[in-house]
Amino acid sequence: MAIHYATEQDFDTLLQGEFVIVDFFSTTCIPCKLFSKILEDREIDMPFLDIVKVNTTEYPGLGERFKIRAVPKVHFYKEGKLVDSHLGVMPMEELLDVVRKYAY
Repeated sequence: MAIHYATEQDFDTLLQGEFVIVDFFSTTCIPCKLFSKILEDREIDMPFLDIVKVNTTEYPGLGERFKIRAVPKVHFYKEGKLVDSHLGVMPMEELLDVVRKYAY
């Protein structure tokens, strides 16, 4: 598992992994900080999984492009295609359920 911080220049390239979780967040958002800790947990250490974090304050163009109106907003991509999304903090087990549903 790798965690990448996306910019507007490399975002599309970072989506091309086998399975990618995109975490749209803001540095001033308390729920976003909680969700970041969940994403960084070793329980989801899966070699095929990449996590892309998008700071919507720093890169508002990406937030606008994906119509992000509230954070944390999570998108799940398989082979570059959006397969699921979730608004708010996801508990670890719910996050793993989505990964299992689409990644295998």
